[in-house]
Amino acid sequence: MSVVSVARPIFSGGTGRSGTTVLAKLLRCHPEVRASKPLEIRCVTDSAGLLDVCLGPTPDAPWTVKVLALVPGGMTRQFDSRMRKQWWERTNRLGRSSGLHRAMSEQQREEMIRKLHLSVKADSARAGREFLDDLMKAQGVTSERFWVDTSPPNAVCADRIFQVAPDALFVHMVRDGRDTAASVLAEPWGPSTPQTAIAWWEGRMRRAHHSLGKVPGQQVLTVSLEDLVVREREATYAELLDFLGLSDRPRMRRYFSEEMPADRVNVGAWASRVADPQMLESLYVQARDRLRQEGIEVHERI
Repeated sequence: MSVVSVARPIFSGGTGRSGTTVLAKLLRCHPEVRASKPLEIRCVTDSAGLLDVCLGPTPDAPWTVKVLALVPGGMTRQFDSRMRKQWWERTNRLGRSSGLHRAMSEQQREEMIRKLHLSVKADSARAGREFLDDLMKAQGVTSERFWVDTSPPNAVCADRIFQVAPDALFVHMVRDGRDTAASVLAEPWGPSTPQTAIAWWEGRMRRAHHSLGKVPGQQVLTVSLEDLVVREREATYAELLDFLGLSDRPRMRRYFSEEMPADRVNVGAWASRVADPQMLESLYVQARDRLRQEGIEVHERI
């Protein structure tokens, strides 16, 4: 499949609460990078999203999505509905208005939907890539080399994204599992117990490992949030720039220095944020050891 690119997409993903947003805020300070609006577009990786429309649902997809795939036109109708509703305008975790409406008009949205309908049956993967190009153009990409989205499922969907956008780059953001679990426990959408929080982190790490393993290694960079902000700041910052082939620029450097100080990450704060840190530690160690036995690096904070 030949790729007609407006810009090269960067998909940053992780477990959630692992630094994908701060990465995009850093990268968008570079003149050659445009960040998506919103920073999590969702319409690619969500159920009945672009990947499901172009590639069909995965074997572990919810049964409701599998049923949609069996109904003629069912998946595309659900996609259209979500493009006009949930993904178009929503309230984010900070109580602010978010969604695709922030960076495009309804007319542009409808034209994108129309084009996808016309082309998806002839060449579904190419149709998906053209949809991404149209999305970038609608969001104002002109001379930028890169466009970045931070939807956390990008990591677990990397192999499917690669089928649609074989030129895509992937930045897998990782964070100590204990801090990740403690962070999601505080979220209204997150798991409600230490057991489910650690299981959620473990499952996401496993799925991301297997998915990213199907993408050419030169198109994947794993970045530890702790390394980027606390332990190995300069080395990790330089590694990120090198991966993207970008030169350091004053505005990006200033953001890195002033808006990403080491104390913003609260490394190790999990021990004071959960009611029973010993339980969380025990659950984490068990999950960590299972992952390591499978050859999956957990990027533990020592």
